[in-house]
Amino acid sequence: MRTVEHKTKVALICIAAFLLIIAVLAMALLIPRTGKRRVDVWSAGDKFSIEEVQSIEAGDKQFKILMFTDLQLWMDVSDNNETFAMMDELVEKTSPDMIVMPGDNVSGLVTDLYLRQLIKKMESYKIPWACTFGNHDAEGNATLAWQSDRYEEAEYCLFERGPSNLYGMGNYAVNITRDGKADKTLFFLDNGRYYDYADGADEIWMGYEQIAWYEWTVHGITAANGGEKVPSMVFSHFAQPQMREAIEKLCTQDEDGRYIVPAEYGKGYCAYLPEAAPVDSGFVDAAKENGTTHFFCGHDHENNASITYEGITYTYGLKTGPSPKYWNDATAYGGTLIRLDPNGAVYIDNMVI
Repeated sequence: MRTVEHKTKVALICIAAFLLIIAVLAMALLIPRTGKRRVDVWSAGDKFSIEEVQSIEAGDKQFKILMFTDLQLWMDVSDNNETFAMMDELVEKTSPDMIVMPGDNVSGLVTDLYLRQLIKKMESYKIPWACTFGNHDAEGNATLAWQSDRYEEAEYCLFERGPSNLYGMGNYAVNITRDGKADKTLFFLDNGRYYDYADGADEIWMGYEQIAWYEWTVHGITAANGGEKVPSMVFSHFAQPQMREAIEKLCTQDEDGRYIVPAEYGKGYCAYLPEAAPVDSGFVDAAKENGTTHFFCGHDHENNASITYEGITYTYGLKTGPSPKYWNDATAYGGTLIRLDPNGAVYIDNMVI
């Protein structure tokens, strides 16, 4: 009888110890990573300094930018490994001068773990890379502030939090220079969460303070460039309302309901209309006045259209990697190659893996 009681006690102690270990591990994994709190308020009256804008020298050669979109690294290790292998293959094929990511880099619960893995992979390429945030990046245990700290610590990463009084984090610019002179400005702007409208949650608009900061930066770079406006590109997670308008107006639908881009306007298709904010904050109007020629986005995994409308080219990056398979309907994976010629020409190609 004592033997049975002893075995029962031992079993209960083992179960209690096991549950305690599980609880400690769960706490260690799920405890919020909050990051450093910073206050860096921007004002339109601030003095602009071109030295504060990071730059990459392109020389007289074609400059290649490889875009990875919506990696959404998560709890499935096989999915993540497949994504990393795809990234390796794309880098080997394209030999890019820079890599960019317009959000949804990680997703799920323990985003701190996935982010460390992503940064390790990106740093292994030993070339400049830049990113901003999407709607999934902030859903796990690591806040955007914590993630921002990790990005800013990475040697080759150009990420900057940006002013603390702008929407989100990851609002900054990078100049591509030729012989030290700005040739193209890349804007990274965070518009990657949802807003609770009267009729339900939907994609958020580009913030008015972000637009003001964008205009201030354009004017500052123009002044530093001897008054010559520098053409620019914008990388953000959600499509702009004008891209949805372009797809509705210019595309034809095939038998599967896809919106096919006519060759005279671009290439690719949208499986459904772009999921853009129902509010137009005026960003595209400001972009037209300030020399922006291209918008790049992600978010809608099944869309891969690139379409030119009213002087601006809007492009979906090709989704990189299968994550998360259970609610991902993309039919093609890979990356998007953006080539900038010294003469100003821009070429955009999807690289299917």
